[in-house]
Formats: sequence, structure tokens, C-alpha cells
Amino acid sequence: MSPYGLTKSADGGKLYLSSSGENAVSVYDTATGTITAGITVGPYPHGLATSPDGRSVYVANTGPDTGFGGSRTLSVIDTASDQVTATWKTGNAPHSLAPATDGRTLYVSCYDGLSVVDTGSGEQRALLTDQAGSNGVAVHPDGTRLYVVNTWHGTLSVIDARTHRVRTRVRVGRVPWQVAVSPDGSRVYVTNSKDDTVSVIDAARDRVIATVGVNHVPTTVTATASIVWVATNASSTVDAIDAKSLTLVGSTALGLTTNPAGMVVA
Repeated sequence: MSPYGLTKSADGGKLYLSSSGENAVSVYDTATGTITAGITVGPYPHGLATSPDGRSVYVANTGPDTGFGGSRTLSVIDTASDQVTATWKTGNAPHSLAPATDGRTLYVSCYDGLSVVDTGSGEQRALLTDQAGSNGVAVHPDGTRLYVVNTWHGTLSVIDARTHRVRTRVRVGRVPWQVAVSPDGSRVYVTNSKDDTVSVIDAARDRVIATVGVNHVPTTVTATASIVWVATNASSTVDAIDAKSLTLVGSTALGLTTNPAGMVVA
């Protein structure tokens, strides 16, 4: 009920889906096409992320409110047993998550800031309050910086992963939602839900080099070497942007009642 976040196991054999209305994460077997388990987590889970070593799935327990009335926890699922093995403290109403490339740190966007969590101890090392109200978060493949979407300011923060200081803020479109980095680290893609566009950023110069029109209310985004995949919440489509030409090359309708919110390439 009310699926939201989505992530995959390291081998792609399982998908994990947060069922916000059931306070659970469902496990989907990609070989059989069946749900094999339902894992009880915290209230109203939203974002999910898999650790770089594939041993854990992190779950942002957002609700019951997206503001100060929200949860302050995330659940840790062991992917071998599909059981919750720990519950860690975060900022208020955690939403999106991204692990550092070395797996030692987890970044969590929260209502009151960006939570920096030590995955060894489960302790919150810092709460970057200048990133309050942020949404999407992604880590550059070289591990030196992270990208945080400032939804209500129309910007993308580029943050030094060592000092946790903002290097720059890149102006993107209206009500940006999620962010993805190309596998080679050269490009950063941001969905602008109010503009029906995707901003393409040169990661070396922290500058927007293109703006690509897509269907209505783009939300989630994921990038492969050749295609940038964008899910549009209101149009209920998956749009394909060619990563070389930066043009929209295709769109697949999912049905108007689907309202996609999460997407992975398995």
C-alpha cells in the first residue's frame, strides 16, 4: 500500500519497496516476479538505499508527518536474512538517503537538515542545518563531494564530503526534487518538478549546460552511461533522455493512477 522508495540488492535479484501506508518494506524476487517478504520498519517509510557492499538496505522512516511531527529514525535491513537489525537516530522526518562510496557514512536529507550518520556505530556525526528542507541526495563516484537538492530554493548544493561545507549552490529549475550522477561522474541530473524539465550539470565546472523538457511533474531520476531515466509523477510515464545528445528520445506510459515515485535499473 502506498509504495514510494525503491532500491535493489547488489546482484539485482531482489528489489526492496517501501510501503508507506503499511510501515513496511516489501521484498520482490526479480526472477519469479513475486513478493517474498514483508519487513516491518518505522512509520511511513519513504527513501531507500543499498550499502556499497550490498549487505544492508537503509530505510528512511519519514512519518507520520513530513515536518517536526515526523519520525527521527531509519531502519537497517540485513539483506541476507531480510530482517531489521538496527534502528538509528537521524534528523527530523528523514526522506532521501545516499551512502558514501566507501560505505562508512550515510547521508540523509531531513526536515531540519542533512543528517550525517556513521554506519559503523549508527551514531549521527553531524546535522547540517543549512540543508534543512532538502530532498534528493547523491554522492559523486569519486567520493569527494555530495549533491543535495534544495527543493524550496531552486538550487543544488555541492558539498565537500570531507569538511561538510557547501562549495557552491547551482541554480536549477523550480521545485527540484531528485538528483542522480552519471556513472563516470561527469554529469549531474536534477528533476525540476514545477518546470517539467531536467537540469544537466557539468560536474567539473558546477554549471548547468542543458535543460531538457520531459513530461508533467518529473520526480525520480537514475542515470546509466547511455540513458537518463526520469519518472514523471503526474503524467505517469518513464521518459528516456539520451545521455550524449541530451534530448528526449522516448516515453513509456504507465497508467494515470500509478504516480511513480521511485525507480532503479535492475
